Amino acid sequence: MSGVTFDRITKRYGDVVAVDQLTLDIRDGEFMVLLGPSGCGKSTALRMIAGLEEISDGVLTIGDRVVNHLPPRDRDIAMVFQSYALYPHMTVAKNIESPLVANKAARVPTEERQRRIAEAAETLGLTEYLDRKPGELSGGQRQRVALARAIVRRPEVFLMDEPLSNLDAKLRTQTRLELVEMHRRLGTTFVYVTHDQVEAMTMADRIAIMSGGALQQVGEPQAVYERPANLFVAGFIGSPPMNTLSGTVARTGAGATVRTAAGDVPVADAGEAADGQAVVVGVRPEHLHLSDADAAITGTTENVELLGHERHLIVRAGDARFVVREPSDGPDVRVGEAVHLSVEADEVHLFDEATTWRVN
Repeated sequence: MSGVTFDRITKRYGDVVAVDQLTLDIRDGEFMVLLGPSGCGKSTALRMIAGLEEISDGVLTIGDRVVNHLPPRDRDIAMVFQSYALYPHMTVAKNIESPLVANKAARVPTEERQRRIAEAAETLGLTEYLDRKPGELSGGQRQRVALARAIVRRPEVFLMDEPLSNLDAKLRTQTRLELVEMHRRLGTTFVYVTHDQVEAMTMADRIAIMSGGALQQVGEPQAVYERPANLFVAGFIGSPPMNTLSGTVARTGAGATVRTAAGDVPVADAGEAADGQAVVVGVRPEHLHLSDADAAITGTTENVELLGHERHLIVRAGDARFVVREPSDGPDVRVGEAVHLSVEADEVHLFDEATTWRVN
């Protein structure tokens, strides 16, 4: 097993910088998720680990080996793509076996190959499909064949590029659980690329969030959710996303009040925010609550989204729109009704308006 280290890695395509000075240490045996929107550089970073993209600057190591100029076949990695990339004329068993016989010099003996195929098939629930061909399988089963083909190689690092994006919601949930369990059993380093924050939050040991080719924040999922490093992370992590509005800090001892067009928002700990500083206030939907007329924010209900276990109130206050997460059995609220919202002062996030980075 091996970790992966990016040391100031840059990837350029002509004048376009796809990955900019990426420094990231992926620990041995860790499930690391590279998360971000389309075009943020996450897949390019993964492909540089695989050796499918040349590195423009910086040093990439797998374990204790510098691999910048090492060909993909010598990196001891296995990659699972968004497309299944299976051989349509081969059976499931032959597809799983293919990496063990592709390189004659490193070919695995027949008995060992059969044992690995059986183990991988059992792990991913494919035993009864070994004699079928990919065209006879569902999308979820094909993706599991692709995963099994990666497992049998027993690589130092597994690389996965949005492997669940072609599956329906139920299969995505099931396959997420299978991947997490597989990681626990194998104990191998996983590097997983996705734009889906639910996948990242539920699967990762740590998340590395990227935007515009640059790393924004690295941390455990709950830590990133509770203390986003900047406005981009605050808006990207969380569903519904964090409510934000601009204001000015008024210091009151250790705490502060942020004066906004929607009302005065209390802050239990203003951190490094200076009196009079222009900031952006962030409040998660679960930290806003229906309250009495003395509450911080007053607005009008634009919509009520009923989700069974909870409801989301969409509230307009001046130029700002807030999403409030409430229990489904809370007080009845109708569209067009005036509501008052209180804010949990110790759950308020402050970001510098100019730099967008966190200040409390």
